[in-house]
Amino acid sequence: MSSMRGLVQFIADLRNARARELEEKRVNKELANIRQKFKGGSLNGYQKKKYVCKLLYVYIQGYDVDFGHLEAVNLISSTKYSEKQIGYLAVTLFFHEQHELLHLVVNSIRKDLLDHNELNNCLALHAVANVGGREMGEALSTDVHRLLISPYVMVPFTYFLISPLLG
Repeated sequence: MSSMRGLVQFIADLRNARARELEEKRVNKELANIRQKFKGGSLNGYQKKKYVCKLLYVYIQGYDVDFGHLEAVNLISSTKYSEKQIGYLAVTLFFHEQHELLHLVVNSIRKDLLDHNELNNCLALHAVANVGGREMGEALSTDVHRLLISPYVMVPFTYFLISPLLG
């Protein structure tokens, strides 16, 4: 991620802001830019990842981020691990068990639970643990339990993080 110069510059701009008002002005300018880019719809995976990372940083700084959630969901479906990872991170931070877009994530999570890639399995398990909820647990419990008896080393350890959520 060190190659995301725009993200690095944005963070530097916020850190160098001498007053809260200047920081807010820079954040609002960036949010408007990101919103415009997402509306354009012609972004590649790297660009989506970069803009979602900026939204995550803004969110972590305490600002309200009410858009970009669908782009995060789309990143989860990526075949590139770095994009998938950012998508899952965004979903676990932006979503809660009652979030209106949560139903869109369940099929992507199921796909990653059924994947033969252990890293994708763990990303999906962590999302279930962090977003979770009864509905998601019920929808994915069979797939999660299948991973429990998996020969992969990391997966059973990850399962113990989420087992209380599955009942």
